[in-house]
Amino acid sequence: MSNPDANGYVKLSISNPTGSAPIGAEFQSTREGFGYGTYSTTVEKDVSSLQKEVVWGCLFTYDPNAEPGYTEIDLCEASAWGGGAAYGENWPVTQGHGYWFDATLPPGQGNNTVTFDVTSAPILTHRMVWEPGKLTYETFAGEGYNGTLLKRTVLEGSTVPLPAKEQIHFNLWVTGGGGGDAAHVAPETVTIRDFSFTPANQAQLTAPTPTISGMAAVGSTLTASPGTWTVGTTLSYQWFRNGAAIAGATAATRVLAAADQGSTLTVRVTGSKAGYATATRESDPTAAVVAGTLVAPTPTITGTLAVGSTLTANPGTWTSGTTLTYQWYRSGAAIAGATAKNYKLVSADQADSMRVRVTGTKAGYTTVAKYSAVTALVP
Repeated sequence: MSNPDANGYVKLSISNPTGSAPIGAEFQSTREGFGYGTYSTTVEKDVSSLQKEVVWGCLFTYDPNAEPGYTEIDLCEASAWGGGAAYGENWPVTQGHGYWFDATLPPGQGNNTVTFDVTSAPILTHRMVWEPGKLTYETFAGEGYNGTLLKRTVLEGSTVPLPAKEQIHFNLWVTGGGGGDAAHVAPETVTIRDFSFTPANQAQLTAPTPTISGMAAVGSTLTASPGTWTVGTTLSYQWFRNGAAIAGATAATRVLAAADQGSTLTVRVTGSKAGYATATRESDPTAAVVAGTLVAPTPTITGTLAVGSTLTANPGTWTSGTTLTYQWYRSGAAIAGATAKNYKLVSADQADSMRVRVTGTKAGYTTVAKYSAVTALVP
């Protein structure tokens, strides 16, 4: 298991260094006794590609002292349980919502579970509401609750677990049953993007998905529009570049920098209000950021047209931070070495017209060259 990365994501991985003894991973909370409320997690894993021997335990509660069911509630578990070859069957990978009320009894007798087909969605969001005598599960494609609802399950009755000292667990492990080849499982990785828990007595904020307006070009300003949240909600912002948080980018606007070029940006809006559960929503990504366009005026030339006099190139006001270079021309031909802002006319310039080119460069912007008008002939 990895430590949280810059985004706060945690990775669980199965390794098999010897090719004969795969090693699983588990993540669990130190807190005990979550109890009734709303549980949610977003994970990165295409479970349709899960190896048949691998079990992905995606958020479950568990109290080892709460026999016989251990207060085990599985928000969404995925596996083919070895594939079933040992039983003369071919089991597909499925997902399941459910809970255990008696772990001494076999599956189907000691638990209450509803399974459903997997999809190839690379990101899944799971939500569960635990109430007295009732569990409501939802699995969505994508991040958040606005994606396709893949499955909604409601389980009710006297066997629904009672709160105890349950902890939150995530695990990725290998089952030895079902006829698979557990010893030679290849590496598998799951990324846990987030976990949230809202106690049953805590109100929910109205939290829409933010949008981004503005041109995705270096130098342009993007603006986050948070939508209409619950009145009195305090909002904070964090911008992301290709999924990685941008240090210091915590305003509602973002002036695109050279480092953003070629990347897509998203913004997360977090709302908080006393008495309400904190909520975070993330926008869709922008288009890839393209090079900016420099402000590039046409230069002018001042000075006396006479041999021995000095002409000066006046570039005008370019985009701040632009580096300017110069090239002087005599009747359309570049003059070797004449690359300063000023040019002193020599006898070779007699009877020729003069012109100057100003070229502007800046990181993240398209280079621009601008030419002055042609002067009269040097007398």
